[in-house]
Amino acid sequence: MSLSKKSQYQGDDDTVTVLLHLQNEILKMIARGAGLTPTCTMLCVEVERILPDVICSVLTVDAAGLLHPLASPSLPEIYSQALDGSSVGPLAGSCGTAAYLKTEITVSDIGTDIRWAQFKHLVLPHGLRACWSSPICDADGRAIATFALYYRNARGPTVFEREVVANCVNLTQIAIERHERVLEHQRRAFTDALTGCPNRAAYHAALSKLEGAAVGSWALFVLDLDNLKVVNDTFGHHAGDGLLQIASNRISAAVSPGRTFRVGGDEFAVILQAPEALCNLEKIADEVLGALSVAADCGGHSIVPRATIGGATVSSDDAGVGSVRQNADFALYHAKETGRGGFIRYWVGLRSNMTRRIGAIRDLSAALREDRIEAHYQPIFRLDTREIVGLEALCRMRIGDNLVSAASFHEATVDAQVATSLTARMMTLVAADLRRWLDLGIPFQHVGINVSSADLSGGAVGQVLAAALERERVPPITSFSR
Repeated sequence: MSLSKKSQYQGDDDTVTVLLHLQNEILKMIARGAGLTPTCTMLCVEVERILPDVICSVLTVDAAGLLHPLASPSLPEIYSQALDGSSVGPLAGSCGTAAYLKTEITVSDIGTDIRWAQFKHLVLPHGLRACWSSPICDADGRAIATFALYYRNARGPTVFEREVVANCVNLTQIAIERHERVLEHQRRAFTDALTGCPNRAAYHAALSKLEGAAVGSWALFVLDLDNLKVVNDTFGHHAGDGLLQIASNRISAAVSPGRTFRVGGDEFAVILQAPEALCNLEKIADEVLGALSVAADCGGHSIVPRATIGGATVSSDDAGVGSVRQNADFALYHAKETGRGGFIRYWVGLRSNMTRRIGAIRDLSAALREDRIEAHYQPIFRLDTREIVGLEALCRMRIGDNLVSAASFHEATVDAQVATSLTARMMTLVAADLRRWLDLGIPFQHVGINVSSADLSGGAVGQVLAAALERERVPPITSFSR
């Protein structure tokens, strides 16, 4: 945007000075990142200072062709409110017509001009008799705003007023385009690129606004897709991306008007605030699971999305949104333990159970890292001969000088990763002991090792055992002569 050269009509340096000052002040605000409304309001104030006989107004035009007041510091508030949401058109006052035709519209007498027939009753009581409006268009030629001057007398614009407004139109266009770039940047920063859902940053921002909300006024679902990893490993990430997109759309539709967020790889969250949803979380969860249960085409593969949901409602016991989030996480964790593919709502007592379980997982994980897991053996006797025919390997955790039995940390084995790590460690220890016994010529028939359901469901326990025995050069079946 370039400033108009010295007005040939004004004929003195004051015009250039005035316009330069106006331009510099507004461009400084834009450069400092001032908001669109304060910037345009200051522009109107400066124009009214330069042109004391006018009232200045800036309206925006949305994608649907509706007008919205942006800045009009001297117009009556009741009039601005009446304009909000009105549609552009060939008979829509000065501004609505200017935006519709994309050309300036001069109405020198509002009382008699047909373009004001439907709106004059809103403005004439406030002593405004004329209005001149100029459209502001974007690079694609779409009208995005209007810049208008209202007059208290029946007249049109002067040459100097035209020069001022020409600069104002350019300044307003710059301010709006910068504002739209900021909004687009924010949209991208708060939107998941794959699914189009609000992302983790948007989720945290939304939760922060709920801090201090009334008891029972909102609820939270946390949801994991149970089969994303299998789909990725089996059919590739293209199919997995399709699964995420379809699941996102179905979840969003099922919980609407609740808000859905993608907060991680296969993790989604839903904030519910509608009273009908809060009255029956189980029903909403069932609708989500039902919507997901229909087979979908994911990259050319027919896949049924599977999910598990945990939920919590803000209660009087919650210290803040962080407490509600943790409650929902506890519920999800419990839902996964008791059977994937369902919904668990947090209840009082679940937190203490889960806290104890998480503590057990933490302690066992530390013992595995620090090599404090030991294998002890219990003989197995034949009842008739009292002969030792085998051994059972017993897992023990060493804490200082004390040994802790498996019963005290059994809860930790509900975590599949910890359980399989523990089994692998025990197999390594037992294989090493078997090697020593073989070297010493000590006879035995078999050694039993306890495994978890996670080992069996994973299907790799046999491979882990075979690898442990191979490392120690222990044959899977060993016979001894007596």
